[in-house]
Amino acid sequence: MISSGNSESPVADRGLESVPSQVLQNTTSSIAVVGCSCAALVVSFFGLSQFDLPITKYVRSVTIHLPWDQLTVPWMAFTSDMGDWIGQGWRLAALSILLLVGAWAFEKPIFKIVAVQSLVAHGIAALLANGLKHLVGRPRPKFIHSGDWQITPSWASGLDSFPSGHSTASFAVATVLAKQFPLFGPLCFAVALFVALSRILRGSHFPTDVLGGAVIGILCGFIATAPLRQWRTSIQDGLRHAAMGMSALVALLWVLSRRMEEGEAGILFLALGIVAVAGGLWIRKVYWVRRGRQEQSRYSNISALLIAYGLAAMTTSPIVISSVGFACIASWLHALGRNDDPEESPRWFAVRESALMGGLAIAILVLVDARGVLPFR
Repeated sequence: MISSGNSESPVADRGLESVPSQVLQNTTSSIAVVGCSCAALVVSFFGLSQFDLPITKYVRSVTIHLPWDQLTVPWMAFTSDMGDWIGQGWRLAALSILLLVGAWAFEKPIFKIVAVQSLVAHGIAALLANGLKHLVGRPRPKFIHSGDWQITPSWASGLDSFPSGHSTASFAVATVLAKQFPLFGPLCFAVALFVALSRILRGSHFPTDVLGGAVIGILCGFIATAPLRQWRTSIQDGLRHAAMGMSALVALLWVLSRRMEEGEAGILFLALGIVAVAGGLWIRKVYWVRRGRQEQSRYSNISALLIAYGLAAMTTSPIVISSVGFACIASWLHALGRNDDPEESPRWFAVRESALMGGLAIAILVLVDARGVLPFR
């Protein structure tokens, strides 16, 4: 029997109709992820901007200006000098060259890939940072004697504070290394944070300068480690990771600098945080019980985001709650459409869960015992 020519057309039509629908859904999800990530970064930038002048004034108060600028606190002086030494551009470039030498000497192709990508990320970061420096024209902290200053394009020396070039380059290289060598990712970002902190202690930049540099550097790292045709996805992923990281840093600084919100609002925020953390831990228990099933990744993601949001609520700061909340929504939306989570080994599973529980314990300890310990408000 010869079937009719249009016997399969309804199925084909349904398949064709689903393609534009899926594309539209993915586009909408991507826009939402980018929007939430940007919102988290904007709120984080606003929150950190409130520390620009207090931190600058404190650094000046512990600095001897003659015969040269020298910090009187030993650990601050060490951080300032060592971070400045590590973050210099030619030393970061030398690291890439060493990786090239290692690729040739030990026949490790991955070293060559990382070396090239880190050089590309460093180059893009340098171009963007130096261009923005003069386009924004923000005065450096040593030229600020009050809370008022003008921001206008300028080529003058000293009017190039935003963003921090050291921070931008350090985070660009750290992002490449962290993506290619995930096991050393925390160490790479810790070094980049060390460099960023040194720029603040040195009196060369405001906290918001290093935050801007860190975000730009992370974006450069994501762009350099992916094919150019995927630049939209690279920017989306970079913004999402930067939003979560910067929100966490602002939350930590806020807790170390401010006391808990008093009154009914503080109590409500604290109760919300406790409930969210408890809910996240309960879901984590379910995730452990269901380990090996298809839903494990979803349970893990929801649990981690609930715990993160709960900790943010326990800071009792609306700014922190907003920034972390937007970052969590971005991560949740990103995870909704993912069906390609790789199977993880039991060892990696144990390491990840131990790190999560250890981080939770440290966060609670900081919330309980370290509120307002920093000497500025």
